[in-house]
Amino acid sequence: MAGWTDSVQILKAHLVCTWVADLVRNDAVLDVIEELIGPNILCWTATFFAKEPLAPGYVGWHQDISYWGLDPAEKVVTAWLGLTDAGTDNGCMCFVPGTHAQEDREYLFHQESENMLLAAQEITLTSVEQDSVRAVKLAPGQFSVHHSRLIHGSYGNESSRPRIGLSINYMSTDVRQTVGNGEDRATLVRGVDAFGHFDLERRPVSDFDERSLEAYRESIVSPGGVGVTNEDVYDTRPDLARIA
Repeated sequence: MAGWTDSVQILKAHLVCTWVADLVRNDAVLDVIEELIGPNILCWTATFFAKEPLAPGYVGWHQDISYWGLDPAEKVVTAWLGLTDAGTDNGCMCFVPGTHAQEDREYLFHQESENMLLAAQEITLTSVEQDSVRAVKLAPGQFSVHHSRLIHGSYGNESSRPRIGLSINYMSTDVRQTVGNGEDRATLVRGVDAFGHFDLERRPVSDFDERSLEAYRESIVSPGGVGVTNEDVYDTRPDLARIA
């Protein structure tokens, strides 16, 4: 369905696409996530990152947790699922080993760059970190999992193939939102939610039905709102306002 979002990223697609709703609940993925954060699991968002062939768009070096507002960081992880193959030539995810144990790093903002992050934020790596960068090569259907504080990013697509991935952000039900007034939304995908820190989202009944689209809009502009409702982000990326 064309026009349902004009965002630079496609966020929370599991609220409007039934097949994405199934993917975020996939047992093979959730079994791994459960080993890391426990049996009661929320999906905060699922984001498509797509790079066209020979496209310069890249994802700047970043730590997810430093601007997500979720606490504690140790209970927040990301599963990166390859929908196409992801290799070094078409811009697979890369990471800096050991940085999950670091504190939050400072960012620079490169608004005129091809950075695909919502606020075009980017960490400057040291020369030692640059030399230690590792690539995560995936075949279609494979996935990797990383800590919310790990420094990661990806380069542009220099190949004739597309590179499409789904980044699924999971957290334990005891995690809280610390941005704004603390209100936010998430989807319960395994176990039970005994804490109620997040308003629970519905599974879509059908693809892009009006009820699902309305729930999508409400989730995107909620006070936590996967980071896109912060005034500084709106100021730097006014295109995000068109989501709602």
